[in-house]
Amino acid sequence: MPGPCTINRLVFFRPVHWTVILPVLLVVAYASAQESSNINREFRVRPGGTLYLDLDSGTIEVEVHEGNRLIVDLERTTKSRDRDAFEVMLERHDYDIEKEGNDVTIWSRFGRAQRGVRWQRSMRVRVTVMVRVPQSFNVAFESGAGNVEIAKLSGAITGHTGAGNIIVEKHNGTLDLVSGAGNVNVSGKLTLVAVKTGAGNIELRGMLDGLDVVSGAGNVFAEITHQPDKDLKLRTGAGNVTVALDSDIGLDIEGTASLGSASCEFPIEVTGKLLKKSFVGSINGGGPNLRMQAGVGNVTLKRL
Repeated sequence: MPGPCTINRLVFFRPVHWTVILPVLLVVAYASAQESSNINREFRVRPGGTLYLDLDSGTIEVEVHEGNRLIVDLERTTKSRDRDAFEVMLERHDYDIEKEGNDVTIWSRFGRAQRGVRWQRSMRVRVTVMVRVPQSFNVAFESGAGNVEIAKLSGAITGHTGAGNIIVEKHNGTLDLVSGAGNVNVSGKLTLVAVKTGAGNIELRGMLDGLDVVSGAGNVFAEITHQPDKDLKLRTGAGNVTVALDSDIGLDIEGTASLGSASCEFPIEVTGKLLKKSFVGSINGGGPNLRMQAGVGNVTLKRL
């Protein structure tokens, strides 16, 4: 029998819905199934150096940090729970990280799979190279397949990926980018910009000067916020070409759509054809040349 000061309490547990439990279980299961191996390097560098990346496949991430050190984190992961098989796969991974002068080179390759080994057919090892560099630094990359992300850098960026998206955010400097198949998104204060993709959309925003942009199949968009000093050229084989300008920018313009329509939101001083599929003239007194061309698609010049 309970004493006079004893209080009996009934505790009720509120039922938890499976929609709450299941995502947690999935996260735990994924974490337990993933194997990883990291390689870390750190170098003292000076602003103005170059980071060279050469990967047969993998994700590249480059970001800025304070100080005069270049920090590399090369991560290899797989979703398989077979640690022994993962270790064998790592033995097939060749890499090199070295510094020469003020430059750092990162090289990564996987050897060919041996025939008759079952685990090699299902196991995929993902390589991610994350690098932190001083703000004033150059980057040159080559990747057979994989996405590339670079943020807040000042310098020259050149690179090619066979298949993958390229994202360059808040960049101050020059660009020369090629993607065999993938989207390209760029923003910042950019001069001498060359961007090409075989199949994919291209999007550029900011202070853009000296553009040469080509997509074999995909939309091309540029948002230009300041008066350029150099010519601008944007083309696509199949897709739309759209340029949005601040209202006071002066340019000599030419827009052509072989199979599609061409439209201009600015009052144009006509010096050539002004037809459904093309326009030629100048806006705000003229300036550098802006050439827009679409093989199969529409061409549009609009106000911001």
